[in-house]
Amino acid sequence: MAQTFKDRLKILMHTDRPYTWSKKVGIEKGLFQYYWQKGKIPTYENLMKIQRYSGCSLDWLLTGKSVAFDKIEKLPMVSERNPKYGARNLRLATAIAKLKDAYSKKGDKDIEVFEYMLDAILAKKG
Repeated sequence: MAQTFKDRLKILMHTDRPYTWSKKVGIEKGLFQYYWQKGKIPTYENLMKIQRYSGCSLDWLLTGKSVAFDKIEKLPMVSERNPKYGARNLRLATAIAKLKDAYSKKGDKDIEVFEYMLDAILAKKG
């Protein structure tokens, strides 16, 4: 787990240099330098810029904790320019939406097939 805010920024930057990345995100170099070198937490506005650019959750960005699986469905989804960190959450939300749609439009026999497949998948993991 990334222990500090700076550690989490390093993860988000991948191979980019800090000030190149901050320019892409839209944070002024001098301000980013304050966050990067002193380990300070950005303002809300700059946290949102980081979140929008990277697709990570604010919770993870600030604390390093991920979102619990059962809460993903209730999260507002963000579009990512370069999906990676939020991509799994977006895929999961899309899959849940498709499953809900299928359940509402299908008959009992099709729903039984869905439930059988889900049981089979869950049995493999458990």
